[in-house]
Amino acid sequence: HNVIHKENTMLQQTPQKTLTERQQRIYDFMCSNSVGVLASIDTHGSPHGTVIYHTVDTAFNVSFLTKKHTNKYANLLRNSQVVYVIFEPESQTVVQVVGEALEVYDSSEVNGIAAAIFMTSLNTSEGGIPPIAKLNAGEYAAFRIVPKQVRMACYARPDSGDYDKIFESLESFELTENND
Repeated sequence: HNVIHKENTMLQQTPQKTLTERQQRIYDFMCSNSVGVLASIDTHGSPHGTVIYHTVDTAFNVSFLTKKHTNKYANLLRNSQVVYVIFEPESQTVVQVVGEALEVYDSSEVNGIAAAIFMTSLNTSEGGIPPIAKLNAGEYAAFRIVPKQVRMACYARPDSGDYDKIFESLESFELTENND
């Protein structure tokens, strides 16, 4: 079932589950910051970064749109391993998602992701529609990043320097366990 939440900044694609306090902090940050940089690998093995809008579900799957005639799309078909980074300057907080980007083929899911992305863009930018909509680069495609690790660093915390006080990390086993 698809439920759009928090002014359409999050697309619910998995059944709601109870999150731990740490998971809830990271989830809330990802929902309230809807833009990040996706890093993929190009044909020469070099990194390729692009700014995208995203949605996130309570399993920390990150969904986004692209078009089929973009470098990003070709890169993801060749090598699905990605890093996605979200940064908020005000709080000096960053979330890094390491995982596998899988294409979404179900048309109702693609439409749900597109609707959430378009609404988020309209609600958060002066430009209105997301940048991907402004490219003549073929049909839309949706992807979901299935995370292996999600790390959040809060650099604005009072005590700096100690990794265990700055970083909070969710590993793959914590992302898939059912906390009901």
